[in-house]
Amino acid sequence: MTFLRGERLAKSYIISRGWWQKEEIQAVHDVSLDLDLDIEAGKNVGLVGESGSGKSTLVRLLSRLERPSRGCLHYRGKEISTLPEKQLTSFRRQVQIIFQDAAASLNPRHPAEKILAEPLRNYFPAFSRKERRDKIDQVLQQVGLSPEDRKRYPHEFSGGQQRRLAIARAVIVNPFLVICDEATSGLDVSLQGQLLNLFLDLGEKFGVHYLLVSHDLPAVRYLCQRVVVMYAGRIVEDLPANRLDASLHPYTRALLKSEPRLEGSFSPQFLPGEPPDSSAYPAGCPFHPRCPERIEICAREQPFLKEISARHRAACHLAGKQ
Repeated sequence: MTFLRGERLAKSYIISRGWWQKEEIQAVHDVSLDLDLDIEAGKNVGLVGESGSGKSTLVRLLSRLERPSRGCLHYRGKEISTLPEKQLTSFRRQVQIIFQDAAASLNPRHPAEKILAEPLRNYFPAFSRKERRDKIDQVLQQVGLSPEDRKRYPHEFSGGQQRRLAIARAVIVNPFLVICDEATSGLDVSLQGQLLNLFLDLGEKFGVHYLLVSHDLPAVRYLCQRVVVMYAGRIVEDLPANRLDASLHPYTRALLKSEPRLEGSFSPQFLPGEPPDSSAYPAGCPFHPRCPERIEICAREQPFLKEISARHRAACHLAGKQ
């Protein structure tokens, strides 16, 4: 049974453009995504795309922080899109999220001990005070902090340590899936590497799986077995990470060309133009105004996500025909 499945998820927002004018912003449009994490090929999933592509909105739908405007969300076969919060206890424990701004996600008035004790009280109310303290000390050590850090407040930690504290809060309740929303961005390369290795270590020890939301393709290649690419609120390609270099969608290939590399001479190539306005997507394929391979049909018809080969889907009129 698929752990988490989004079926034709859509999310739109109404914004004001003045006293009488309102406009609909389509952040996510018709996204269907299965997170079958029990198979090796889908153990960790990367979600990539430019800023404004809809990644963070999709994450908020998958984690039920927001309800979809349309579509359904299934957790272990049960539809949970409209369930009241009281009936989401199991889901909340099993699906944890680490936000990009770790400092903002940590209560500045609480020491680390209280920050970590809160989820334990919520999901393991039978724990004694000693059991909670032992669990907190254990998880602090597992994420590379010290039991003595229990009394420290968030502002007393460095940026990298704040990320580790946020990771500790996520994994302390033994989740099945941790969603990392740009969890490594803004850190130098060495700290990014340390956090990615920490994710792998926690995954091996506790069976944690990850949905890594990032614009950092090297990080995604390192951690994930599967990559989902978003553009203009839609999934445009879904393929194994080890086959990224054989991607079929022009947008995915453009992202790869901008990926920094250490070996040989490399000059990054960037896409011209900007992503389309989410209140007025162009007709046909939303990528066609920027696509170097566009053909006549691209301006008329929206390509749908289709299976090209095993575990490889792409939304491109040319996919599978090259």
